Amino acid sequence: METNAAKRPRPAKLARAALILATLGTALAWYPVGAEANWKIVFEDNFDGHALDRSTWFTRYIYNNGKQDHLNDEQQRFRDGGHHVESNGTLKLIATKVHNDGRKVAYESGMIRSRFTFRYGYVEGRIKVPSGNGMWSSFWLNSDYGPNGRLNWPPEIDIFEYVTNGSNEMPDMLHSNVAVGKTKAQGGKFLYADPNFNQRWTVHKGSEDLSKDWHVYGMLWEPDKVTTYLDGKKLFTKEYKWVYNDGVEAGPAHILLDLAVGGHWAGKNGVDDSLFPAQLEVDYIRVCQRSDIGMPTCGDSKFTPQ
Repeated sequence: METNAAKRPRPAKLARAALILATLGTALAWYPVGAEANWKIVFEDNFDGHALDRSTWFTRYIYNNGKQDHLNDEQQRFRDGGHHVESNGTLKLIATKVHNDGRKVAYESGMIRSRFTFRYGYVEGRIKVPSGNGMWSSFWLNSDYGPNGRLNWPPEIDIFEYVTNGSNEMPDMLHSNVAVGKTKAQGGKFLYADPNFNQRWTVHKGSEDLSKDWHVYGMLWEPDKVTTYLDGKKLFTKEYKWVYNDGVEAGPAHILLDLAVGGHWAGKNGVDDSLFPAQLEVDYIRVCQRSDIGMPTCGDSKFTPQ
């Protein structure tokens, strides 16, 4: 567990969301693990500014021409106007209650989707999640436009989903998984699972409330498998291919973080309105890839896979 809630010192900030070796939105090549000894940062945002960099992040999902403001049966709608606050070296995605007149849509919140896209590497974020009935925090990868403008689902990699609903989803539980379609073209077979990781429900049960402190969430993405980590602890490894249901390689991935509210999962026992405003706080997001130059670690991360 990370016990220091303060923002960790780091070297001088790279250019906003540094896109080393590539321009924004360009998919980058993969160096197979073991082929090279070092890691090179290919994307980074330390959120050290005074406002979210809109040249680096979108604030809606890619669907509906980039205007999609919710998924599933969530009760919030993703909006701008104060729901993305960058200050004191962190980004806060803020959820608020906007009215109380019985209408179904009663909450607004924030999400970010990277303009940067890539295939394969190590993704890491230092994040502080909120807890309480109705809260649903996510850190994940989804496919961008593929060949000939194709946009489809799956694939998807959920680095984590943190849901608390007061009954079957508790503050010491963390979901992590990959999405597999009906044809199972993506794979999805477990190669490893931590003893505290429930393979059926794809959830890790720990010994502490994860919302009480900062934690580092990581994911190693290789062409044939995915491994996720919590503070350097391996949660699982699964066979996984980044393809559509017909086996065609999917478009490169973008990175998403969002704070959703309610729905049949997070809102199983209602939404605790006393929680608002609620926030998902992000210290940094970083992507590294194998390289014959670079560093033994992904930036200054002490949790880089070896």
